[in-house]
Amino acid sequence: LIDIEYEVDENEVTAEATVYILIDEGKRVRIQRINIYGNLSFSDKKILRLLKTRSRWFFSPGFFKEDTFKEDLERVKVFYWQEGYADIEVTPDIHYDIDRGRMYISLNIAEGKKYLTGQIKIIGNKLFPSEEIKERLEMTTGNVFSEYNLRQDISRIQEYYFARGYIFAETSSDKTVHRDTGVVDIIYKITEGELAYVDKIKIEGNLKTKDIVIRRELKIKPGDRFDGKKLQRSKERLYNLGYFEEVTYDIGPGSTAEKKDLTISVKEKKTGEFSFGGGYSSVDQFVGFVQLSQINFDLFNFPTFTGGGQDLSIRGEFGQKRKRYNLSFTEPWIFDRPISFGFDVYDRMHVWGDYTEERQGGDVRLGKRFGEYNSAGLMYKGEKVMIYDVPSTANPEIQSERGSNLVNSLVFNLGRDTRDNIYTPTKGIVISGIGRYAGGFLAGEKDFYELTGLFSTYFSYFKRFVLNLKVRIGTVEQYGDTPTVPISERFFAGGANTIRGYGERMVGPPDTGGNPVGGKSMFIFNAEFTFPIIEVIKGAVFYDTGNIWRDSYHVEFDDLVSGVGVGVRVKTPIGPVKLDYGYGLNYRDWDDSKNGRFYFSMTRGF
Repeated sequence: LIDIEYEVDENEVTAEATVYILIDEGKRVRIQRINIYGNLSFSDKKILRLLKTRSRWFFSPGFFKEDTFKEDLERVKVFYWQEGYADIEVTPDIHYDIDRGRMYISLNIAEGKKYLTGQIKIIGNKLFPSEEIKERLEMTTGNVFSEYNLRQDISRIQEYYFARGYIFAETSSDKTVHRDTGVVDIIYKITEGELAYVDKIKIEGNLKTKDIVIRRELKIKPGDRFDGKKLQRSKERLYNLGYFEEVTYDIGPGSTAEKKDLTISVKEKKTGEFSFGGGYSSVDQFVGFVQLSQINFDLFNFPTFTGGGQDLSIRGEFGQKRKRYNLSFTEPWIFDRPISFGFDVYDRMHVWGDYTEERQGGDVRLGKRFGEYNSAGLMYKGEKVMIYDVPSTANPEIQSERGSNLVNSLVFNLGRDTRDNIYTPTKGIVISGIGRYAGGFLAGEKDFYELTGLFSTYFSYFKRFVLNLKVRIGTVEQYGDTPTVPISERFFAGGANTIRGYGERMVGPPDTGGNPVGGKSMFIFNAEFTFPIIEVIKGAVFYDTGNIWRDSYHVEFDDLVSGVGVGVRVKTPIGPVKLDYGYGLNYRDWDDSKNGRFYFSMTRGF
């Protein structure tokens, strides 16, 4: 209710003027109530949820902002347009109780008629049949008509032609509104244009990253016809590098009319990190760490050592139940071919109940990508595996493992990964098969082989609701002079990363004292559905099932252990936080985690 006036006092002698701003603030006013009238098709609550303007209550001061209110009116109109109400009118009415400092807002809605889509015709298309184009449209005969959906369908037709190299194609629409019947007939007019080819590819915005690192990820090359699918996949591959927070492309004039230059613009983000701090997990309890990493490392680029697309990481962890020290390096492209080379050197110690396990060693890795989504890898690993701090009360099977052994192995893997984003996937699958051969001609003191498989798939609903289904299966078997598979190489389940609702490693065969000793066969299935709560928080519901069996090649699907639960995922500046509560449906006598269990983890803080 502010009132502002001004007065001017002129001095003719000095040719100067004094300006007085007179402000009457009035009484401070808050929104007491917002009333909705005329909304026959949607509830008051539905309309009020569209508004950012809020009446006064515990979480809202109730102050009126004119710009926000104007945006609210547009939001209501857009909502009705999307629902087919093309004649929608929204008229606001505002009243004041000046003595009490209250404001009352009324939205008077005249919905008008709901329009449906009538006949759809496509003209001007000579290259592609109308029925094939219509399959891309969301708005079909009999469905709700809206201007918003009309614009979206025009964009879909443009994308259809763009994906096939016709980037000069133009689409417009004519509509005939039958107000008596509430039906809208639509004609899409297409000017197809000529097929376009890529002339030059230009890279912009890469201040640190070398051009070659970006170009080798592009699926489209100079001379190719423009292909929307290849451009989209190129963008996904660049995001998956983890170097860029934004990737866009633009098209400009080329050397001829049918050739166009393609410009890839990137916005780099920080790829190096020095971090230190701590976290907590229900598996390892309190853990501190120090890490130096650079995922866009360049060994030969002194003094910054960045921009070459290599991955270097040095990490040390120390905690109540584990200590880990690791040096890792990966070159993803050797001789400008999609062949990766890498190595790891590590020392890993973990306290497991009745014993402590420590591994010292390293590995050398080679990998090869085949086509767009397939890969294969080969790794040689040499380790010294030590079992110690075994009490005299431990069962004989664990006691017999006391000491150190040299384990040399070859690991071969085949995989397929079609995820749209490896960090936050919403669709795609991951399939991998791993074979490990230890001992034999590789020498070493333990002879065994291991076969494992993984299948994981993602389904997206409304873009932000994601269902992930994952299956893991494996078997391990000794051979030669090795009497049984070492306990350090067996499968274990139960806990945060396998079957929630049970104690860590408490699913599977126990010894006579109820302590886990692992098994030679594994089957685990996880189903998890995540959904947004607010911008940085996601909720989750999950179902886990599976088991570990004592013998190799032995899986009994009528002997599965299951758990259900809920959780939250929080994205914080110091790293992701994960909290789950799992409740087991098949508790065993030796598991002390009955009545449910919480799982908490926080990683990468500083």
